[in-house]
Amino acid sequence: PLVIADRCVVRAPFHEDFPKCDYEIVIEPNMAFGTGNHETTYMMMEHILETDQKNKSVLDMGCGTGILSILSSMNGALYITSIDIDKWSFDATTENAQINKCFNIKSILGDASSIPDEEFDIIYANIQKNIILGDMPEYIKVMKPEGLIFFSGFYNDDLTDIEKAAEDLGLSFINKKVRNNWCSAKFKRMKK
Repeated sequence: PLVIADRCVVRAPFHEDFPKCDYEIVIEPNMAFGTGNHETTYMMMEHILETDQKNKSVLDMGCGTGILSILSSMNGALYITSIDIDKWSFDATTENAQINKCFNIKSILGDASSIPDEEFDIIYANIQKNIILGDMPEYIKVMKPEGLIFFSGFYNDDLTDIEKAAEDLGLSFINKKVRNNWCSAKFKRMKK
């Protein structure tokens, strides 16, 4: 079991001994990325725990196991759209959402072109630098004014490129987290 910020425990179904926390997420460790052990997922989960998500709409790009979507659901999000290009990830998100009784998560198999034509309060993109840079304009199109976006999946040295692209699209840098040279950054959309 993995404990995030002393508030969330992530465990596999076979773990019987684990600490009690505000949130308990059960992840079936199949072939999809995202059990919380990687620095990028860990930092994204910290961001989620620090963010008011009550009645917010969330888009989770590159959802992997669905772990970020599940935590958002438990943290009060109204509904979550989870997208991944990988069939294993699509299946894992669907299965893990059911295991955790998070019935407000909709899984989509696809890429940024699969994003529904609606607006989101919060967006996660825990993918990798080049995908983030390429797809960032698509994310911005569906962000509500003053919405939040969290990027991860890149090294701290790459943040400058992410920041420049984000600022060019009307995003304002809020803060970052760094673990073992991996980076996660939070941005806010400026008012239109």
